[in-house]
Amino acid sequence: MLFIPLVAHGGWLVALVGAFGIALLLAGTGRAGLARFLGMNRRLRWFYLSIVLMFGWFTPGRELLPLLGALSPTAEGMMTGAGRVLVLALVVGAVVWLLERSSRQELIAGLLWLTRPLAWLGFPRERFAVRLTLVLETVPQVQPMVAEARQAGESQGSKDWPSRARSLFERVIERAESAPCEPIEIEPGRPPGIRDWGVLVLMFTPLLVLLLWEILRV
Repeated sequence: MLFIPLVAHGGWLVALVGAFGIALLLAGTGRAGLARFLGMNRRLRWFYLSIVLMFGWFTPGRELLPLLGALSPTAEGMMTGAGRVLVLALVVGAVVWLLERSSRQELIAGLLWLTRPLAWLGFPRERFAVRLTLVLETVPQVQPMVAEARQAGESQGSKDWPSRARSLFERVIERAESAPCEPIEIEPGRPPGIRDWGVLVLMFTPLLVLLLWEILRV
């Protein structure tokens, strides 16, 4: 969770160092992790493009293509848009690494530990942890069904998007109803030890130092 605000509020140097760290972590997940990372970013490509367009053409600054006049994107806008896209890609990489390296029980235990302070406010920590974990596990199972529905529509030349969406929704509901009910044991797990905190310090100290250096340099 600390990784996201560090790379989001840092400059290009912080983002590049974060990208190097994420690349090392993803390399340790093997082909499955890399394929999952590339697939998730491919599904976000239009969202990424919209970010670049919004920042590139609606941010004041120096014209990148002076021949286009008012239709030219700005250099500052394109740099800002590219930076936002890089941050989102890094967040996707961090999520993929977490899912590839953590079991269901470890994810639930981690979420319970992170939300422990909210227990004083009556926040349903157990329900939140279980539901979020189940959602993260279910999304990859639904994605092939979405791809099949898209390919079927393209092969048939169908433009009836509402009917295709309704059919896909019905398939998802049918699969959910036929899925076996598996009991989930919620164990609090052990709190982070000295070794865990040491790894976090080693990972985040370079990013924090670079962020402070960029802030003080301005």
